[in-house]
Amino acid sequence: MDPFANIFTIVGLHLAVAMTPGPNTLAICSVASTGSQRDGLSVAVGVVVATGLLAGIAILGAGAVIARNHYLFLGLRVVGALYLIWIGLRILTAPAIPKASVIKGQPFLVGLLTALTNPFAIAFWFGTFLAAVPASAPDHFYARIFGLIILQSLIWYSSLAILFSTAMRGRTLGTARLMRYVTAGALILIGTSAIVPG
Repeated sequence: MDPFANIFTIVGLHLAVAMTPGPNTLAICSVASTGSQRDGLSVAVGVVVATGLLAGIAILGAGAVIARNHYLFLGLRVVGALYLIWIGLRILTAPAIPKASVIKGQPFLVGLLTALTNPFAIAFWFGTFLAAVPASAPDHFYARIFGLIILQSLIWYSSLAILFSTAMRGRTLGTARLMRYVTAGALILIGTSAIVPG
């Protein structure tokens, strides 16, 4: 197969996964719509950094070790699922309008930890991604994939943060409350579905 076609297939797979609503998207949209644009962008940067870490781990070969060790993979999946459930429950029990001191300094960590513990991201990076990447490709092949994935992640997740921080401005408190409940419910459902065998 042509190396360039392979690069675009892999990057296209990642973009499709990134654009599918999941914990990363929910975290960005929720914080951007209820906080500030800066908070939303901080979550997006956290997600992009986590994406880079997961992609780097997979590309450097540690991902193959994790993918081949069923118990390690299962453990990461369960920890990620429990984290998503915990975040969902925290959203439900948090005050309707968070204080500035509670949000300040945490949005980046929310994005980073949500993406690092996202069971679907773990399955993508250490499953689908590893299966799609040729084992004997030259180093520049991996560097291009890494660079393109970081670029498209930065563009996509930043666009979400900007869209939701501007589109939700001026909305009623009821809309923001509904968004919180939908986000919390979705995170709890995603976390539960990652634990319960399907």
